[in-house]
Amino acid sequence: MEPVKLVGENLRAARTRRGLSLSEVARQAGIGKGTLSELEAGNRNPTLETLYALATVLGLPLGRLLAAEPEPRDGGALHVHRSAGPEISGHAADVELLDSVDDGRTRLEIYRLHVRAGTRYTSPAHHPRVIEQLHVHTGTLVAGPESDPQTLGPGDYIRFDATVPHVYEAPDDATTATLVMRYPA
Repeated sequence: MEPVKLVGENLRAARTRRGLSLSEVARQAGIGKGTLSELEAGNRNPTLETLYALATVLGLPLGRLLAAEPEPRDGGALHVHRSAGPEISGHAADVELLDSVDDGRTRLEIYRLHVRAGTRYTSPAHHPRVIEQLHVHTGTLVAGPESDPQTLGPGDYIRFDATVPHVYEAPDDATTATLVMRYPA
């Protein structure tokens, strides 16, 4: 299924399960009702910022909106090909969901992250007990809590509490990293 259609179906299903109206979700997310209607119909590509706002209102991890939940696998390996997952673009960063794992206690979502040169994205606080982990592959990335961001280079790693506003900034060159979001189940 086309990613924009899948995102639309996931949005509509999550909103319906929670018994929320289109108007209420749009208002809480700070977007227009018409925009949300187009997203749910699969007629509009969402930005990363819009999807984060909607996921927050719906009380979901971002990955629950991006992809169908994979069937449980016994043994074997999962090989994710470049550009195989849904990629969502924002004003400063693009993310591509690679995998998600839920063991009933913790949900992990693994993303390929690309932050454009000279851009900064400030993420609002996530739900309680959400942890973000970043491993930088290329470029310089300023990341972490907005009150105390750290400068990371290739090979550097950071883990931080994502329940406070936090930043991703590529001050000079484009940056690539692996982002792991850890949610309580």
